[in-house]
Formats: sequence, C-alpha cells, structure tokens
Amino acid sequence: MNINKIILKSLLFFLLGFWGQSVYAYALQIVYPKSPNTQIDAVSTFFIGSTTPGASVTINGKEAKVFENGSFVEVVPLKDGFNRFTIESKNGTEKDIFTYIIKKDPKNTQAVPEPELIEFPKNEYLYASIVKNNTPLRAQPNENAQRITHLNTDTVLMIDAKKGDYYRVSLSPVRKAWVRCDSVVGYSTINSKMLATVTDVTVTDDKLYTYIKTPLSFAVPYKITETDTGLTLDLYNIKENPSDTKIFPPTETIKSFAINNVALENKSTYFIELNNKLWGYDVYYENNCLILKIRKTPQIDANYPLKDIVIAIDLGHGGDEYGAVGPTGVKEKDINLDISLKLKEMLEKAGATVVMTRTSDCNIELYERTKLAKKSDALILLSIHANALADGADPYKKHGTAVFYYNKESFELAKTLKNTLVSELSTFDDGVSNYSLVLTRPTMPLSVLIEVAYMIHPEEYALLLDENFRQKAATSIKNGLENYLKSTVNN
Repeated sequence: MNINKIILKSLLFFLLGFWGQSVYAYALQIVYPKSPNTQIDAVSTFFIGSTTPGASVTINGKEAKVFENGSFVEVVPLKDGFNRFTIESKNGTEKDIFTYIIKKDPKNTQAVPEPELIEFPKNEYLYASIVKNNTPLRAQPNENAQRITHLNTDTVLMIDAKKGDYYRVSLSPVRKAWVRCDSVVGYSTINSKMLATVTDVTVTDDKLYTYIKTPLSFAVPYKITETDTGLTLDLYNIKENPSDTKIFPPTETIKSFAINNVALENKSTYFIELNNKLWGYDVYYENNCLILKIRKTPQIDANYPLKDIVIAIDLGHGGDEYGAVGPTGVKEKDINLDISLKLKEMLEKAGATVVMTRTSDCNIELYERTKLAKKSDALILLSIHANALADGADPYKKHGTAVFYYNKESFELAKTLKNTLVSELSTFDDGVSNYSLVLTRPTMPLSVLIEVAYMIHPEEYALLLDENFRQKAATSIKNGLENYLKSTVNN
C-alpha cells in the first residue's frame, strides 16, 4: 500500500470516527435548517441534529425521538408567515435551548402570464447554431419539459418562432422543438429553410466499437431512440441521402441496417438492428460528419465476470460541495469517498480496471466526471451517493436504497444493483427510478446513480457511520455488478 493511500485512509478514519463518536461531547447541535433565521416555502420541513446520547429533545414542547447515538430528525409543519420553533435538549441538570424563525410565504395563486408566441413570417427562418455541447432540445418552452435530444456545438438550427426565453426549432414540417435562446447564436434571417445533403454513409469497426459515419454539407439536428432490438436515428433538415438505396452487410455488432427515403418531412431515418443487447453508444460530430459509435458486446467470463472490465466510479460531491449532512454533522462526500475506495479495491482484486472521478476530497465539475468515464472506455459508470430529501417530504416514510437510471439500456443494470443491495444490506427498498441527472444521462458508459441509504434517516445514518456497513455496501455493489454481467452471458 503506497503512502498516499495510507494517509487518505487515516484521514477518512479520523473524519468518520470523530464525527461518529467524539462529537457527542457537545450537547445540542442543529445541522438543518442551516440558519436559525431562514425562509422555506414548503408545507413542512424537518429539524436534523444531535444531542448527548441519553438526553431528551423537545420541539415547541413536543418530544422528538432521540436515537441511541443522539441523532434526531423531526418533521414539523409550516404555516404561512413566521413560524417560531424552540428546540430544547435536557440531560439531567444540563439544558440547551435554540430558537428558529422560519418564514413561509403564502402560495401565489395568481397565474403567471404566459409569454407571447412570436411566429416569424411564413418561410422565414433564423439561421443559428448551438454554442455548448449537450444542449437539450425540449418538447415545450420551459425548463421542466421533456428532453427530446441533446446536441453538440455548431449544430445548425432553423428557428421559426420565439416564446419567452426559448426559440422554436423547425425539425421538419410536422415536428418542432424548443431551445433556450442563450444556447444558440443567431447568424441571419433567411427566406427558405437550409437543407443538408448526405454524401455517403459508411460502417467501420475497431476493437471496441462499430462506427456509422454520415458526412453532411453542414451539421443538422438529430434524435436517437433506443428500441427493443437496437437504435433508430433521425436526421432532420435533410435534402437527400443517396445511401438510402445502399445495402449494408451485417457486421459483428449490426444484424441489419437500412435507411429510409427522404420524403416530404426532410428527414432521413436509420434503422439499426443489433445482434446482441445494447452496451452503450455515443453520437457526435467531427467537423460535419455525424458519427454514431456503438459499443461492441464485451467478452465476459462467466466464472470471473469482472475480469478485464473497465468500471468508472464517481464519488458523489467533494471539496466544498458537501452533499447531504447527517444529524451529527458527517458529510455525505466523506461517506461516498470511503465506500468508493473500498469498492475500487474489491473490483481490482476481481480483475477489473477501475477509473475514479476523484481520489481525494476535491471539487470536480459534473460534466468532467462523465467525460473522464467516456474517455477511459469504461463499460459501466457508477455514481455513489447517500440520499437526502427536500423540504415537504418525510424521511421516516421515504428512505432506503435506491438506484437511478435515465436511458433504457441501463435499466437492467439499475434493477440488478438495487435488488442485490436491498437483499444483502436488508435496507428498505426505495426503488429504481428513471431520472434525468448529469451522471445518469450518458449513453456510454452504461450509467446509474446509487443511493446506498439516507443520510437524514437516523437509523440508516448510523449504518453509514459503521465501517462494517460501508464495507458490506461496497461488497454488495461488487456482487450486483457480477450478477448483472453474468446474466448477460449468452444473452
């Protein structure tokens, strides 16, 4: 073991051990709400904190449940206006009293005026392009609307209307989408839609991937959809694609590949049927050549399923981004780091190659984490977390182990990991959820986010502070990966 690893393990031992034990020398402490004078616009909130083990805690005279380690989490309702809370801890003759004032604004029942839709004259378009990678096109002009696709820098858009902070994008005569105005740069107004021409479509391979390459006269918007048997790729604003008559022979990855005729919709659709399950894909431009990169089926040994598999581990949060904070003040980032280091060691012993998004307590930008995983040719990306809840929820009703995914290809991985963790850790089953997060959206590697347990649930928090539980959690994640990989052999 090298000196850096020894130092890091010693630091984690100190942090987790200190917060898990020595902090009880102090009496009452409140870690949430963060300020004694704050505003929370929800029907309820909760007080998260700790006191001396054995002490009692009341909130406005009502006794709160104090757990063996001194932790408490108590849900309190909020009324409109100012809410005053007196939190009192008693231990024999010792007494601590804190006062919190929480303001809740009345719910605004007035309807917010909808922005005016400003449509351009018929056949007039703003010629524009994307200024940032992974820019979403949405189904409606608001931030919570469904994401239709994500586009790269310099993708050319034909814009035919504006509504509030969004432009309407003309994908075809019958298909529209919306993009934030600050995500594009407009060049000029043109009197007819620009349509791109495809010069050729080719299929090539290397050791890990199959590539479908489409050179275009300029970069057009596209949408890719996962099907039960493969992928469907739609290219919009296409004038012609001479490869629609081309016969593509099967490959190691592709069972069949056909391109439809460009019709009145000015759309070229690629139908790609795969020989095996989808292991990940990426779509991007190199100059004006659109590349669909499909991961080949990995070689998996049923007896040693992790052998030679590249796994990326994202250690949630880090640096000045603490994540959730438990009742005695332990930060989620430290829990995540310890579980991830244990997992790394076990995966490597099983023959895997492990890539970590961070190996110390430091700040790492979210998209840099996914870039690192993709650059390393990882097959799987795991983001390790310990959960919390927003105001208005009840941590005694919503808790346990959860796994999040976004793309269809990652569902079975998420389900297998969740089932293994719940079974082996005996935690409450908080389910598998489809959720759009930076760490779940990548289509390559297969990407999931694991919430091992809840930092703000006192009993689960006590588990997370337990070295043996963290080791068991790492073992369960490793076992879940093996279960998933073995289930794919000969499938």
